[in-house]
Amino acid sequence: MDRKALIAIIVCGVIMLLYYPFILPLLSPKKSKPLTDEAKEESVSEKPYETKVTKSKSSPTLPTQPIQSQLDVPLKEVVLENELIKIVWTNEGAAINSIKLKKFKDPEAKNTLELVKDSDTEYRSLAIDNILQKTNFQKQRYTITEQGEGKIVFSTGLGDGINLIKTVNLSPNSYHVNMEIVLGNNTDTEISLAYDIIASSAITHEGIPSTDMAAASGVDMGNRKIKLIRALPKELPSKNESVGIVWAGSMNKYFATILKPASSDWVESINSQAFDVQGMPSNEKSEQGDFMVSLQTNKLRIPPHETVKHSYIYFMGPKTEAVLDQYDTLDALLSYGWFNSICKVLLAFLNVVHRVIPNYGISIIILTIIIKAILFPLTKKSQVSMFRMQQLQPMINQLKEKYKHDKQRMGKEQMLLFKKYGANPMSGCLPMLLQLPVFFALFRTLQLSFEMRQAPFLLWINDLSMPDTLLLLPFSIPFLGKALNILPLIMTGASFAQMKLAPKAPAADSQAQAQQKMMSFMPIMFAFILYHMPSGLTVYWTTSTIFSIIESLIIRKTIKKIKNK
Repeated sequence: MDRKALIAIIVCGVIMLLYYPFILPLLSPKKSKPLTDEAKEESVSEKPYETKVTKSKSSPTLPTQPIQSQLDVPLKEVVLENELIKIVWTNEGAAINSIKLKKFKDPEAKNTLELVKDSDTEYRSLAIDNILQKTNFQKQRYTITEQGEGKIVFSTGLGDGINLIKTVNLSPNSYHVNMEIVLGNNTDTEISLAYDIIASSAITHEGIPSTDMAAASGVDMGNRKIKLIRALPKELPSKNESVGIVWAGSMNKYFATILKPASSDWVESINSQAFDVQGMPSNEKSEQGDFMVSLQTNKLRIPPHETVKHSYIYFMGPKTEAVLDQYDTLDALLSYGWFNSICKVLLAFLNVVHRVIPNYGISIIILTIIIKAILFPLTKKSQVSMFRMQQLQPMINQLKEKYKHDKQRMGKEQMLLFKKYGANPMSGCLPMLLQLPVFFALFRTLQLSFEMRQAPFLLWINDLSMPDTLLLLPFSIPFLGKALNILPLIMTGASFAQMKLAPKAPAADSQAQAQQKMMSFMPIMFAFILYHMPSGLTVYWTTSTIFSIIESLIIRKTIKKIKNK
């Protein structure tokens, strides 16, 4: 192996090594910076939305409701549920106490997933916490004036002849509620007001809080484009004052709670704040990953004895393509970065295979075989060329000796030699370079796609989105921890076997021998890279390595026939 081939392979290895800590963050959607609206644009198709802001001049005036003492309004909880979701409401703030998704288990796969838990904070989802300078309005106790199947009506008075009615409806077999907020002016003068409503609060953790939890908002960029803006816990507090905000909320690795107004015209800004240990908003970074996202409206005018209605959809569900496609613009939540198109193709293929063979591990293996089959002609050409390079090494050494004082002539003669015998020093890296986009896209697919969540494979591998930990050791291994993950070890062994089949450097070439010895450490490097990666990814890489060994055995027979001609 000459110097150029070595450099090409090392470059490929360095790219793989640096991808996870350095390149991957650059490929991910940009996060919103504190107090800015900078973010990565993610394009999706936006469908027409039917709900509109209503200024109801013809509607009957709401009866004046005086502010009641909080002692006169008992604290109550009401449950709305359908086949998919169970929501516990409280009349304190007319807000959500708890959300359970009936079809999903918690990260430990033991209990029903509680997407929003009844926590100590008084800042609950869908509470209005600021209106008419009433800054602690989230503690206001509403009167439940109507309660039926799938419907609750909350009402309260704001004083000075102003009333607020909040109506929520839960449809069958859906992951959302429809909410209407009606503000009534029973005075003889026009009033102007704005309010803050909590779009999301204290969503449950899943994944790594520092990277998988985020405040999220969608901004209409025109031309049917939506920009996804994310703010990680370490970037809080943040404020987004973009024009055209179409929704806001929060998400973890696989689920989201999103408040979507019927119109972006009345949205002034989105504010995201961390909670401190007492469950109160803080201007510090979120250390625990708990935070809230609020939507602030523009000033709205209500004529005397008239009402204004704001309509919303509140989504609480999984980030799957099948579900999000039912909600206009929410498919922007499915973001794979630069490899978005490749990721969706790979995921679509995995889902097609899964419908025939209901095991995503098998689907990954079949995908690997297809990728190897497509790349086999290039792989064969690469290995034949590398074998030719091995055969030509003595001639290359002669050229180096003959033209050691004329580097330009030596390079020219060396290229003529390669051309004559059909050798290409760069072809050894070509198949790896072609696999890199697929590998990176598959990594993003397996890392973020909901389909991999708690998807079992075989034996001890019961979650393809997590490392394949067989057991926890009583001691810690440096850089690896206590988890004993088997697939990376199998992959490393297979990689060493693959290297044994690779063309060997001539014994007389000490430089090439030293280079090949250095390359023998590459499997160990990849073992460290992949040790804590999702097991779905290591299934792919291990299968790919094993089939590379089979390819090498087939190609070696071909090379021997060529050699004996």
